[in-house]
Amino acid sequence: MDSVALFFTGALVAGGIYWFLCVLGPAERKGKRALDLSGGSISAEKVQDKYKQYWSFFRRPKEIETAEKVPDFVDTFYNLVTDIYEWGWGQSFHFSPSIRGKSHRDATRLHEEMAVDLIQVKPGQKILDVGCGVGGPMRAIASHSRANVVGITINEYQVKRARDHNRKAGLDALCEVVCGNFLQMPFDDNTFDGAYSIEATCHAPNLEEVYAEIYRVLKPGSLYVSYEWVTTDKFNAQDEEHVEVIQGIERVTRFLALGLTPI
Repeated sequence: MDSVALFFTGALVAGGIYWFLCVLGPAERKGKRALDLSGGSISAEKVQDKYKQYWSFFRRPKEIETAEKVPDFVDTFYNLVTDIYEWGWGQSFHFSPSIRGKSHRDATRLHEEMAVDLIQVKPGQKILDVGCGVGGPMRAIASHSRANVVGITINEYQVKRARDHNRKAGLDALCEVVCGNFLQMPFDDNTFDGAYSIEATCHAPNLEEVYAEIYRVLKPGSLYVSYEWVTTDKFNAQDEEHVEVIQGIERVTRFLALGLTPI
């Protein structure tokens, strides 16, 4: 009886390994996963410490809704989840509407290309990706527009990942990645011919501050487009069902108190 149980246990483990490698593996070729994940931004023995640090932030949302506290919170979060996001979500850390007859990967790319079409940039112009992550949108936009794209992310590990992806895609001549806080960007006034952000500025403690900083670095007359999580005027804070929906979204997306910013 023990040998039978052992056999079935072994078969179950083998099946799990097969599913992970052979079933999940092909998804990468379909664009569902990132290429050549490096193994993480932090060592295995430090994951628990980083998790505890993140959880301490997460349990005190009101204490981190300041320009001073948010950078550490965001950086800690992305140190923990960047590889998980790439493995499960691909290189574009955002949602996009489905398009009939198009794959998820193609729909995502078209969603990103629309952003640069809206800001009306020309080949050779310089545009800003505000909160670029590992650069999935950046590469789609650079390929589509042939503009020079500068991305900024607060997470050093994402800078490394984005640069690696840019090089592998043959786009490092068009794509540049800078580590920095988009509330205090290391760029001169009137630098960019356009800018965009895709599900990134919701992480700012104050939208006016990040929009003012984007305005500062744009050339006069340039355009900025943002895809963002928002609540609308239909949201009723006294309606338990509305509140439950909003809180559910907040729990399963990136940040509890910063993930949804009513405007």
